[in-house]
Amino acid sequence: MIRSPDLDSFVCCAVCSKIIPPPPSNATFDRIREYKPFRTRYYTHRDILEIGADIQQEQHEKEEAEIQEHIEKMKAELWSQAEMQKQDAVDKALKEAATNHSAFVQDLKQKLGKELREEVRKAKAEVQQYMEDQQKREAEAAEQRMAHRLRCALMECAREKMQAVAEARKQEREAALKEAARQHRKHLEQLKEEHMLAEDLYQKSIEQLNKEKCHEINTALSITQKENQIETEKQLKEAETLHLDELEKVMVTLKAAEIQVKTLMQKLEKMTDWKDSLEAEIQATRQAFQKYIDATFPNLSPGQANFILPFREAFQQKDTPEEEENSD
Repeated sequence: MIRSPDLDSFVCCAVCSKIIPPPPSNATFDRIREYKPFRTRYYTHRDILEIGADIQQEQHEKEEAEIQEHIEKMKAELWSQAEMQKQDAVDKALKEAATNHSAFVQDLKQKLGKELREEVRKAKAEVQQYMEDQQKREAEAAEQRMAHRLRCALMECAREKMQAVAEARKQEREAALKEAARQHRKHLEQLKEEHMLAEDLYQKSIEQLNKEKCHEINTALSITQKENQIETEKQLKEAETLHLDELEKVMVTLKAAEIQVKTLMQKLEKMTDWKDSLEAEIQATRQAFQKYIDATFPNLSPGQANFILPFREAFQQKDTPEEEENSD
């Protein structure tokens, strides 16, 4: 056999190249030696290898069974110990729970006893307060009923009083109306008599006033006519005086205007003389310049040099207003 490099398995031969497990242990070899030679000589090499593998498999299964048995035993022991510990823990927990429960129940009884006593006290106080409130409400209701009855009685008395007062006022009103009607008739008769007397007095006073007013009007008319005549004469004199004053002012203004016109005419004559001299000078200058053009440019045709000396009309003086009036 050829040992493999990992030193754990072997190769059977170069022909089959079958990898076989490591050799059996000493106990396995002892078991193999127990067989007789005449029985083993009939086995081939491969059969021997298979038998060895089967033996090894059986041994492996046996070891696994032993291990599994040990595991089961350990599990059983562990489970038994766990059950015992569990039972002990449960008993201990039950004892502690019973102790705690009894203590809790005792505390709860004490607390509930206090709360019950407090609730009983509160309930008694609430009942007492409710009874007092109920008594107060009943007393207030009785007072309200009594007050309502009193109001009803007072309203009834007031209504009867109002009816009696209305009846008395009605009787007084009827008596007053009768008396007023009688007084009215009497007053109308007196008014008629007074009206007749007043008419007579009015007619007499009207006639007297007419006479007096006519006399006063005639007197006032005569006085007014005299006053108007005097006032008219006075206004005529004042108007004549004002007219003379205005006429003098107009004459003064007219004289000043004539003087100003004369001054302007003198200035106009001077300006006219100056204009005539300027016009003569301009004409002389144009003639001299025309001679210069004719002498300088003799070959020019007529009108060709008009752009140098354009045509100019002579200044014509307009007629003054006085000349126009004289011509008219």
